Amino acid sequence: MKVSKFRHVAIVVKDYKKMIDFYSKILGFEIIREIEVSNEEFRKGIGLPNAVAKGAHLAIPGNNVEIEMFQFEKKMDRCDELSIANYPGFRHIALIVENLGEAYASLKSKGIEFVSEPICMKEPPSVAGFRFVYFKDPEGNIIELNQLP
Repeated sequence: MKVSKFRHVAIVVKDYKKMIDFYSKILGFEIIREIEVSNEEFRKGIGLPNAVAKGAHLAIPGNNVEIEMFQFEKKMDRCDELSIANYPGFRHIALIVENLGEAYASLKSKGIEFVSEPICMKEPPSVAGFRFVYFKDPEGNIIELNQLP
């Protein structure tokens, strides 16, 4: 098997409207498509016999990688441990910005709380000058902003 390209990362959300607004209005993602699904093919494919969901695909303009966001009619409670950065499995998404300081200030002015101020890596030498900062979306999913050296 040969993978030809990366398509999307999926996020299951509790409050679809709030999350769509955050990713589109705060982070600047474009809504590519919105769907409502409850057909048998969908249910069989995801292994949930009674699934009913609404969803959207969002992308950064000019980019091919998308975020697929779903809110299911029947919700599951989230385990608090899933919001911990070192918990095994997928932990965060990373977005590249041109100026981390400006992005940090802009998001902070919109009420976004960060784990720390932007960090500039000095060691190891292979990543020297790499800058990053972590914050969470409204449902606790970790987002990392990167500025490449």
